[in-house]
Amino acid sequence: MHFSKFMLIIAMVCVVFAEAGCSSSSSSGGDTSADPQGKVNLVFWSHQEDAIVGAYKKLISKYQTLHPDITIDYQTFPYDVYSQKLKASFSAKKPPDIAEFFGTWVPEYSKNDLLVEIPDSENVKKEYFDAPLGGYLRDNKLYGLPLEYNIENGGMLIHPQMLKDQGLDHAPSNWTELVDYAKKLTVRENNVIKVKGFDFVSADNITFTFLSLILQQGASFMGEDGHVNFHSPEAEKAMSTLVSLVADDQVADLTTFGSELDTSDYFFQGKSAMTYRGPWTIAAGLNNYKVDDFEYVSVPSFTDNPPVFAAESGWGLAVSKKSKQQEAALDFIQFISEKNNLSTWNTDTFTVPAKKEIAENPEFLKNNPHLKPSLGILALGQWIGPIADRDFFFKQVNDNFQLMASGQQSVQDGLANIEQTINDNQDQHK
Repeated sequence: MHFSKFMLIIAMVCVVFAEAGCSSSSSSGGDTSADPQGKVNLVFWSHQEDAIVGAYKKLISKYQTLHPDITIDYQTFPYDVYSQKLKASFSAKKPPDIAEFFGTWVPEYSKNDLLVEIPDSENVKKEYFDAPLGGYLRDNKLYGLPLEYNIENGGMLIHPQMLKDQGLDHAPSNWTELVDYAKKLTVRENNVIKVKGFDFVSADNITFTFLSLILQQGASFMGEDGHVNFHSPEAEKAMSTLVSLVADDQVADLTTFGSELDTSDYFFQGKSAMTYRGPWTIAAGLNNYKVDDFEYVSVPSFTDNPPVFAAESGWGLAVSKKSKQQEAALDFIQFISEKNNLSTWNTDTFTVPAKKEIAENPEFLKNNPHLKPSLGILALGQWIGPIADRDFFFKQVNDNFQLMASGQQSVQDGLANIEQTINDNQDQHK
């Protein structure tokens, strides 16, 4: 999941003043209405991320120009504050008219009948890829419109010059070659890794890579009754492979795990040669670090099977049932989701389109050449499934991975712990 990182003290201040909001606007959810002149006022909330906020503002301006009778009061919040702010507003029955949701959050709201069903959802959902759509569906009905395909797997950042310096003239074409490259590209000083050969050790990618390696072996990680199944031979092989990259091959380590910086930040600082990360990180290199001496390439499949992968439903928009202006709110999110508008939003945010007609449009690829590795595999993505508590799920995998990679726990024991704790948590949320 991608979002801006802010200093802890800023987040704490925003929590304290959450009721007042953490944006330039002083209005809050639940205050929407039509004024005496017939002007419609809509409150729209989203999380804070520079590219995403900028893209929303551009389309809000366009919409208001086309609809001078409608005012969009756009408010933004740091990610950690935002998820709790949303929960509090819906609990208090004073939510915004329009809310940006991460797809994994949506089932909690839709199952409690808090969101408006998208009109003609039976036909609308055919316009999207399965993986980003999954979280927005309940009983086969659509309760929001996904804006992006939250793909963290399938592509990686590479420094071509680092490869050339080791006599490697092309990106790795299979998993064995990937590991071999990673070993050659790793730079050490006094047994300390200075440049990681293949960095995949991030909060999202450990879990996504683990799940995808299971799928690429032709197995499943979901069992019955919403439970996960991590005691299969395929799950053990997948996790053993990832642990070995740290413990045995030593092409990455745990030193930066959980730091304020993302693995992509370290890549753009020259501290890794290949980094497994979603295409959204491209924006950081081009805009924040002002570098262009990198490429985004495909990651080979773990097996001879196609590189299928697990994916969450990413950021999207939904309308609250408490809104007094549901028709106008729905019109706004449908406007954002129109082909040309959403294509602009995806381009400005460096996100992969959730909508098929955009992703399959040659013009979009022409304008976003870095996304080629991701666009080619979107049909291979599988929704991660009905995870009751996303943060808990990923934390169990990450915490146990660290114990396994540092030799404090066997792979078998680690997988057993992950499976048991996640399944217990799933049962608690039923």
